Amino acid sequence: ILRKLLKMGYSDFVKHKAKEKYIQGKITISEAAKIACITVFEMQRYLIDEGYKSEYSIKDLEEDLALL
Repeated sequence: ILRKLLKMGYSDFVKHKAKEKYIQGKITISEAAKIACITVFEMQRYLIDEGYKSEYSIKDLEEDLALL
């Protein structure tokens, strides 16, 4: 049980550190997910659950889609 708790604590710590680096713009979301040993989708969900709001707007999406 102690190992499991330590592992869970370490996992949360690593996710938190990856989140901080992503928010600071030091790494991409895929890099953050890799560091945290989770999928990109799980990293996105974690960021949302932690209250992160993206600055990527609908207008940005429309502009990006127009480039395709």
